[in-house]
Formats: sequence, C-alpha cells, structure tokens
Amino acid sequence: MKCDRWRKTILLIFALADAASCLLLADVSSAADQKPISIGQRRELFVDRELIDRLQNARLELARPQPGGTAVSYDKPWEGPFAFYTTVFRDGDKFRMYYRGAANVPGFRYTVCYAESADGIVWRKPELGIVEIDGSKANNVLLFENQCLVPFLDDNPQAPADERYKANAFVETRFGDAATGLKGYVSADGLHWRVCEQPLLLAATLKNNFDSQNVIFWSEVEQQYVLFARHSDAGVRAQSRATSKDFKSWSQQTMMTYSDTGSTVPSAQLYTSQVQPYFRAPHVYISMPGRLMQGRRVLSEKQAERLEIDARGGGAGDCADGVLQVTRAGSTKFDRTFQEALVRPGLGDGNWVSRTNYPACGIVQTGPAEMSIYVQRHYGQKTAYLERLTLRLDGFASIRAPLSGGELLTRPLVFSGSKLELNCATSAAGGLRVALENEQGEPLPGFTMADCDEIIGDELARIVTWRGKQDVSALSGQAVRLRFELRDADLYSLRFSSE
Repeated sequence: MKCDRWRKTILLIFALADAASCLLLADVSSAADQKPISIGQRRELFVDRELIDRLQNARLELARPQPGGTAVSYDKPWEGPFAFYTTVFRDGDKFRMYYRGAANVPGFRYTVCYAESADGIVWRKPELGIVEIDGSKANNVLLFENQCLVPFLDDNPQAPADERYKANAFVETRFGDAATGLKGYVSADGLHWRVCEQPLLLAATLKNNFDSQNVIFWSEVEQQYVLFARHSDAGVRAQSRATSKDFKSWSQQTMMTYSDTGSTVPSAQLYTSQVQPYFRAPHVYISMPGRLMQGRRVLSEKQAERLEIDARGGGAGDCADGVLQVTRAGSTKFDRTFQEALVRPGLGDGNWVSRTNYPACGIVQTGPAEMSIYVQRHYGQKTAYLERLTLRLDGFASIRAPLSGGELLTRPLVFSGSKLELNCATSAAGGLRVALENEQGEPLPGFTMADCDEIIGDELARIVTWRGKQDVSALSGQAVRLRFELRDADLYSLRFSSE
C-alpha cells in the first residue's frame, strides 16, 4: 500500500514537472516564433502588451493620478461654464495653454482663451490687448472661433519661423461643396494667428464629424504631421488618422481600429482623442479620451437643480470620465488594454454631469520625477475649472506583482548600448531581479537571475548589475529576452543606453 502511494506521488511529481516543462517550452516556442523587436536605445513603457510575451502572477496595472490642485478657474465673462477643449504644451522655459471660452454676446459665440505658466503649476491669464470684448481689450482672448482652436508647437526643423506655431479649428461655414471641415492657422509667436488660405480637410472626405478637439502634431519618428480627428462610426464617437508632409496636402483619412473590439467602432463613446507623442518616448502615442456614458444618469433632479447646470452643455442626463489608450508611430490601431478609468469623476456632485472629467490635450513634466495632465471639471456650471493631476514620469501604468512574487517574460528584443536602465519601485520588503536570455529561453552566462543584484528602492533610472557589473555591450545587436522576477514591485519602463 505504502509503495503504491509513493509510486503514485512520484508519478504525480513527474507529471507536474513535465507539464511545467511543456508550459515553459510553449512559452519559449511562442516567443521564438515572434520577430524580434528592435528597440535600440529608446525608452519602452509598459502601457500595453507590445513587449510582453508572458505574465505569471503579475499584471499590467493602470495608474491613479493624484490631485495637483486647480490650474485655472473659468471665472471671466468670456470663459464661463462652457470653457472646454484645452491644449497644454511646453515651449522652452514657458508653458502655454489654450482653451475654448463662451463669450456672453449675442449668438453664443465662442472665444479662444490663453494662459501661461513658468512651471505648469501656477497659471496666469495675461491681458493680451488683441480682442475687444465689451469695449475693452484687457482680456486673455486671442480670437473668436466657432468651436475651438487646437494649437501645437511645430518641431519640424523645416518649418518657417513665422509658422513656428500651427493650429486647426473646426469650421461650419462652406468650403466648396462641403458643409464642414478643418481650417489651419499659423503663427510666429503663438498669440497672433492668421488663417491658412485653403482648408486642411473637408468633412466630405470621410463623412467626418469634426465638431470637437481635433489633434495635430509633428511626429519626430514619422517625420510628418499627424492628425487624429473626431469621427462617428455606427453612431459611436471614434477617431480617424491622416498625415501630411507640409501641413497643406493631407492623405486620406483612415479610421482607427480598437483592440477591444477588433473594428473601427470602439466599445464606448470616445468623445475626444488627445493623442500626443510621449515626450520621453516619442514613438509611443498616449491618448486620453473623454469617455461619455450617454444616457447614464447619476444625479437626482434635486441634486441637479442645486448645481444650476446650464442645459446647453448636456445637463445631468449623462456622466463621463477619462480613459487611457495607446497607439504607436505609424499605427492605425489603438490598444485598449485598460477598460477602467484613468480619470474618475471623484467626490462631489459637480463632476457627475455630462461632458465633465475630460482630459485636456497635453502631458508635461512639472518636477524632477513628476508629470502633469489636466482635466476639465464641473462642465456647464458656474464653478467650472481645470484641475491638474500628477503622475510619476513614465507612470501611466506598470507591471505589478505581489509580495509572493511574479514574473514578466518579454518578447525577443534587439538593443544597442552598454547598460540596462529601469524606472521601477519596490516596497521595503519587495524587490526586483532581471535575467537576460536567448530567444530559446536559455539564460546567458553572467546574466542569470542568480547573478543579478537585487533591486530594492524607488528610482527613475536604476542601472541593473550582475555581480556588480553593468556592461551588457557584448549582447548589443543580438536578440535577447528579459525575464523579470518582481516581489511587491512596479516596473514602469526600461531602456538600454550608453550614457
């Protein structure tokens, strides 16, 4: 009897070992079948599954931005409760902000308002002396526009000096046979704008609905201008993509697809796109759309009455939040790994109304280890304002594992450089190690998990060492995989470098 039990136990152990071995071989085989990703020395963020082959007892974790205080209160008569569609970017030692206001003039005209900051935290509204409102030019209004102006700093080295700043605006007047479209603006100083003679794109080219914030930027990686435009597919708000070499002639628009649906129709109403190349990894385009939950009412009639919501903004019949999606340079697909909200409405009735909590367009560094995003709050109310939220650098999401331990196995990567740099954080009890392996999953001598010096701490640029040595240049140009062991730790990004 005892011998039979021991025999069965031994057979079970061997069976489990074989299963584990088969699982590992399957993992290695699937990775070996993948074409190696050439990353050179660029920074790679863990905001999607682009680099991930396998996660075991670990997961991709969406960040929770932290409150950074009020950035701008919309307290001027030409701003008001419908101040919206904000754009923020850094320009040398200055931060610039542009946003739509609603002037209290006949016809409910919109204004383009401007603010600036030395640090991205404290903002001021300069008296520009450009537009006259109620007999005075003592205001921060740049011009009147029938929807919104969406500027950007043109980093194209070929851009003329008097067109260093460019913008687009939705227009509802007629261009030829098209009823709607986008017109372009250019500026030498970011304050005084002139309209381009020809429209950038006509709605008829894709039966587009441009009536919100349409984003254009110069892509350093693609070496062209890229447009992400508002569109509607099957009654669901979505986005399209177009490109241009000169800001004048544009390609045909291509509808973006979404990883969660596998089609051009997203799983939610994504009202805006807010796509921007991430400033520390410009091949990664971060998108923070406003997600409109149309018809999802949260507030009672009494709660809504107390807020005195202007019904022209949608009222209390809907609620909204902000989400994170990612695309990469040249791609026409949005990765929707995270279905949860990046920006929740939070406490207070004022944020549970239609079209509030939409992220602004723009991600800027506001401290040595901090970046900021900006979010519209209290839309359609007298208390409307823009809130600043903070994240750690690269910290939109991370690979996270519990104290019991987890593992990340990357796809095959080809790098250049001499050392491996990680943006990571652990608890006092936690830690992180990394091994370098070949495509078949075989540890490379000198770079095994046992060789790796454990990483404990919280650093933006921690250099990995193996028995005190950091030089990985002997493996530069080869296809390798990285195997991470994490315990109560977060891994935000990695890069190989020679610095």
